[in-house]
Amino acid sequence: MESSGSILCYGSICADLHIWLPGWPLPGSGVHALKSIWQAGGNAFNEARALAAWQARPQLYGDRLGFDPAGDLVATALHALDLAAHIERDPAVVTPVCHILITPDGERAIIALREGTAASPPSQAALAASSIVSVSRYGLHTAEVALAARQLNRLVVAGDVSDPAEPLAQAADVIVTSAALLGSDPLARARTLQGARGAPVFLTDSSRPARVLVNNTWHECMPPAQAVTDTTGAGDVFRAGVVYGLWKGWDWSEILAFAVQAATAQLAASARQSS
Repeated sequence: MESSGSILCYGSICADLHIWLPGWPLPGSGVHALKSIWQAGGNAFNEARALAAWQARPQLYGDRLGFDPAGDLVATALHALDLAAHIERDPAVVTPVCHILITPDGERAIIALREGTAASPPSQAALAASSIVSVSRYGLHTAEVALAARQLNRLVVAGDVSDPAEPLAQAADVIVTSAALLGSDPLARARTLQGARGAPVFLTDSSRPARVLVNNTWHECMPPAQAVTDTTGAGDVFRAGVVYGLWKGWDWSEILAFAVQAATAQLAASARQSS
C-alpha cells in the first residue's frame, strides 16, 4: 500500500558537463574530446527526476543556484519537472558544476567544482511532513539532514555509504551503496554496514548481480547484459527505485527488481545519448 506521506530528496544539485574522450590523456599531453553535453544533474536531482517520472511527486532540496549560466540550465530543467523543488537562487553563490570525463569503455572521472557554493537544507517541519527522506553522502550538510530526519523517526534512505561509523550509516533505516565503494570484500563489508543498526543494505555491482541484505539473508537480481557507455546517474536512479518501492510498500525482492530495471533503463538512455 502506498505511503500517505511524501518523499523528500536532499543532496547535490548541479550542472554536469559530460565529455566523451577517445582515451585518458597521458601526463603532459592533451586529447581532443569526441563530444560534450551540458545537463542538469547531481544525486538529489537525478533521484527526484526519476521519482517524478513515476508520479511520486517528491520534494527536492539541496544546493542553491547562482545567477550564472549553470544556474539557468538547472533552473530550466527543474521547471520542466513534476515535483516540488525548494531550490533557492542566490546572487552570492556559484552553482555547483561537475565535469564528467568518459572513455569508450564506460569508465569515468568526475571533477567537482564547489568553490563558492551553498545549500539550503529542509526545515524540521519539512522533514516531519515527509514519510521517506533520501540522502546521499555527496553534497553539503547531508549528514546533518539524515540525522535530523532520524530524530523525527522518518524512514531514512542513505546513499553511497561505505563506513558503518559515519553519520549516514548511523542514521539509516535503509542503505543503498555500491561494491566499488566497499573495497575488496563488498559482501562482508555490507554485513558490517548492516550491523550498525540493522538496516537492509542494497548493493550494486556493475554488470554482476545487484543484491539486498535483509536480516543476514541475501536476495539478488541479475541485470540484463548491455553495452555501458556512461554510468552517470544510474546509481541515483537505482536508489530512486528503492525509495519508490518502499513508498509503494513492496517486498524486498520486488524493490530490488524494480531498482535494477530502472537503473538499466537509465544506462540504455545514456548509451543512446552518447551515440
